[in-house]
Order: sequence, then structure tokens, then C-alpha cells
Amino acid sequence: MPEMQGYAAAPLDAVTEEAIDWLVRLDSGHSNDRDRQAFAQWLAAAPAHAAAWATLQHRLSQRIAPVLNQLQTGGHAPVNVRALSAPSEHRARRRALLGGATVALLTAAGSGLWADRRAPLMAWAADLRTRTAERRRFVLDDGSELLLNARSAADLHFSATQRLVRLREGALIAQVAADAGRPFVVQSAQGTVQALGTRFMVQQHDGRTLVSALQHSVRLTAQQEDAHVDLQEGRSAWMQTDRIEPVSIAHADPSAWSTGVLEVHDQPLADVIAALRPYTPAVLRVSPQAARVGVYGVYPLDRPMEALQALVDTLPLRVRRWGDWVVYVDVRTA
Repeated sequence: MPEMQGYAAAPLDAVTEEAIDWLVRLDSGHSNDRDRQAFAQWLAAAPAHAAAWATLQHRLSQRIAPVLNQLQTGGHAPVNVRALSAPSEHRARRRALLGGATVALLTAAGSGLWADRRAPLMAWAADLRTRTAERRRFVLDDGSELLLNARSAADLHFSATQRLVRLREGALIAQVAADAGRPFVVQSAQGTVQALGTRFMVQQHDGRTLVSALQHSVRLTAQQEDAHVDLQEGRSAWMQTDRIEPVSIAHADPSAWSTGVLEVHDQPLADVIAALRPYTPAVLRVSPQAARVGVYGVYPLDRPMEALQALVDTLPLRVRRWGDWVVYVDVRTA
């Protein structure tokens, strides 16, 4: 790839240098659990670390769409795409990471960067977490249980007066032990869910939270609203920062993921793809036309590619693949 002429890279501050060092280290293809734990410690050590990492990730994500579009139209990744694996190249690569086109291609093909698809890097500092395709049950100190869906993360804040679970990402099902002196609350990015009974589900989505009362009831309070809504057993609702909207009872069980299946009843394919993403390290993409296709059925979450094949066999869809990294679902043309 030709170098940019006349470009003078601005000096990087020390924290950004460290963030890029971590990106290079995690992208090496040789990182292990110890490396990721050390990264999590560095990330939590200071707010500036998390801010630098978030800025770096944002600049990377801005380039994802053009790369995937190139892959989708060209059918292959450019031959000069390489992971940042050579330690001797660290300093030379730093400028390319923030200023060059290499970063765009790295996102699509860099093996280490997409290690995040196997174990979310931002979740390593969480109290409770799961990897890609992993569901896990945690027994808490008070006797309550949390079942985390794949690629989920949560923090615990228990004290003499409260039991607070902050859901960072993904989904959880809480089985709450009785404790009259300490309310049990799950907090998402959009508000809080307080247990009024024993069992409920909270699922974090982009810009909203899905809540389902599985046994008894729960109390929902949106972040920007003082009034609360009590959700009765068997009902679900979407919680946004400024409102709470009930979900039609026609929808299938939203907590079916706890048994390893996805149930959908006349829901758009976009919802199905979103549910499959935590169960595969591949990047799943869907065209706008395919995203609107209505889907019925029960699909295996633990075998996402089998689920995609079932969709292709029964709906006017096609799947294109670029190695093990990118899977693109589109409508089938005649």
C-alpha cells in the first residue's frame, strides 16, 4: 500500500501510546488469558485508560463499514491485509493504526483484533462475564443466581442495604433469594429493574433494554422518569431512557436462550441475526432488505451456522462468506 505523502503524524500522548501497545499486543495472535487479565487491570486502573481505549476503538469502528462493503462487493480481502504480529514493527505500526488505511483493513482480517469476537475485551474487568458461545450460571453471596447469556458482563455492588447488579452488556436471568432488608435491582443503560418476585430477565440492546417477568413481577424505572411501571408475570417491555413500552404477547419466549434455543414468531431477520451474534466469533452482517424478512421457528443458538442454513433453506435468503471472519446474509435474487 503506498505511503501517504506530505503527512506528518501528530505526537501521541503517553496513554494513547499505551492503548495502541495493548492493541498491538492483543492483535499479535499469541496473547493469552494472562495478557487479557493484565489488559483488564490496565483498563480499570485509571479513567484516562478507558477513555483512550474507547477513542481508539471508536476510530477503528468508523472504518468497519467501508471495509465490509469492500469485502461484500469484491468477494475477498485485499492481499496486503496482515495482523500486527511482529514486535519489531510496533512503533512503525502505531502511526498507521491512527492515521493510515491499514486500520480499516485490520478490522476485517486482523486475527488478534477479532479475538474480541471470542472474548469481549471490554468485559475482562467485569465481576461476572461470559465468552462467545458460553452461557454460565453464577451463585451470589446472598443465595441468588444469575444466568448470563453469551458475551455478557455484569458488575456486583452488594452492601448492607442493597443488592445491585449493573448489566454492562448482553443478557441475564436473575433468580432472586428473599431478603426483605435489601432490594435486588438490576441496572442497565436505560434504567433499573427491581425484583418484586423471584425470576426475571434483563437484556441490553443498543439504545434500549428488554425486560421480561418470568415469575411474579418486577418494577421498571426509566432513567429519565420518576414514575415506575410494574411488569406482571409472563409480560415483557422495552425500557428506554425516557419511556417504557409493553411488548406484544404474540412474541415467543424472549428468555428461551437460557435453554440454548432461539424462538421467533413473525420477527424480522435482524432480530435473529442479533441473537446469533453472541454465539459465533464471525462478524454477522445482514443487508437492509434481508433484515426486514419475517421469521418464524425455533433455531439452535449453539450451532449458529446451522441456524443460518435452516433460514436459507426455508426463506428467500443467501449467505456469502469470507473465510471464518465475515458472514453476509442477503435476499436471494432470481
